[in-house]
Amino acid sequence: MKRIILWIVFLLLLFSKNVYAVYYDLSDEQIKQALELGEKNKNMDNTAFLSEWMSLSNDRYEWAALNTKFSILAYEAKQAALASKNLTKPQILQFISEVEDTLSFHVILYGSSPDFARSYQAVLLYKNKPIRPILEQNDEHAKVANMGTRIPVSYRAMCRYDFPNYYIEPVAEVTLVIISPLNKERRFTFDLSKMR
Repeated sequence: MKRIILWIVFLLLLFSKNVYAVYYDLSDEQIKQALELGEKNKNMDNTAFLSEWMSLSNDRYEWAALNTKFSILAYEAKQAALASKNLTKPQILQFISEVEDTLSFHVILYGSSPDFARSYQAVLLYKNKPIRPILEQNDEHAKVANMGTRIPVSYRAMCRYDFPNYYIEPVAEVTLVIISPLNKERRFTFDLSKMR
């Protein structure tokens, strides 16, 4: 009976597509999987391709993406495949090293002036405790965005925030909080157990 239960649990884990946990270090097999994912999905829309690593804000038009070693490598393999090329070993190592020991987020925000994001701050909540970023890059020259009638005049800013990952379990849930100078918060929640 115990063997049957163990086999069932093993098979569930083996065939469950959404149980990953962020890979802080990639094995050779995981590198191969990332490259294959990018190459196989080279014609997929970038938003759909990166959806595993994205979180939408409550208003559903601002978003944040977590750049993991796996997602960066898969994306770069996708771009290389579109150009009918393959990534070289040095390129692979370079892309993997870009987010060494960090959780790196790219965030798309909308505001009413080109410099609206200049003084924004970010914090990462993990087990209800704040972690301060080791890198903040706020977009000080947001571009005009055409949002139609939804938002008459708006500017689109792309910001980057990096946090140390050595405090965070790879199966945890974290919330990225972006805070404006007027204390308006934008929250993006990430379940790391569902990403690679």
